Amino acid sequence: MDTLVRGEFEYRALQGNAVINYCDADLPWTRMIEHKHFNPQADDPGCSVLTKETQMSWSRDETPYYPVNNDANMAIYKAYAERAVTLDRYILGGRLAEYKYYDMHAFIGSALLRYQSLGLVVGDRG
Repeated sequence: MDTLVRGEFEYRALQGNAVINYCDADLPWTRMIEHKHFNPQADDPGCSVLTKETQMSWSRDETPYYPVNNDANMAIYKAYAERAVTLDRYILGGRLAEYKYYDMHAFIGSALLRYQSLGLVVGDRG
């Protein structure tokens, strides 16, 4: 029996990971980019270009981006988190409030869980 009576569907394949983020304090880079994955149709010359994004020391006049996950910072975070739960009328969340790097899908999931933990139902407007 011919199972392709109406034609065969077209699919796309994965192209590999062009960008990988690293949050380990032990690594000297925060992101690695393999450029060949941005254009998988180009002829592969048998090699690729890798770029490693290195971190700089942070100071208060700069925007904080990546938390440094070590024992000292986790102790500071724990003290702030314990204080935060005692505050009335505040709901804290996200990268800075949780001292955590989030990809967008994980951040949205965290926000939804936080909302539900308050006894609220997603879709309610208060």
